[in-house]
Amino acid sequence: MTAEMELRIANRRDEMPSVAAMVERFGRAHLVPSRIVNELNVALDEVLNNVISYGFEPGARSEVLVRLSLDGGEIVVEIEDAGRPFDPLAAPPPDMSGSRRERRVGGLGIHFVRQLMDDVTYARSAGRNRLRLMKRIAPG
Repeated sequence: MTAEMELRIANRRDEMPSVAAMVERFGRAHLVPSRIVNELNVALDEVLNNVISYGFEPGARSEVLVRLSLDGGEIVVEIEDAGRPFDPLAAPPPDMSGSRRERRVGGLGIHFVRQLMDDVTYARSAGRNRLRLMKRIAPG
């Protein structure tokens, strides 16, 4: 049996707390361990901040769809937007050598998302960015 919950938000940062609240509700309703709820919220905060900050022309109004589903011990988060095409997985891994001062700015966010999630995929379809995050809550 698949459980689902979704929310559409305006492409504004002040809408992001409603997504975190949805993840919390979903986690409570389906007895998801708090560690996993926290990891999902950290990943979503990073992804949504990037979508909202860089995906649209300044002042452009749009919406972002966030869908959660739970099936067979896996939580899938889908983030869909009509912003500029951008595949975050195509970015090279961050260079962690050298001191923090010497490192190039950027690239750490998707690195952290990939570390937190068990699978991350991207597709551009019908003029929309579709990012899929998967986290196992069952062993294996």
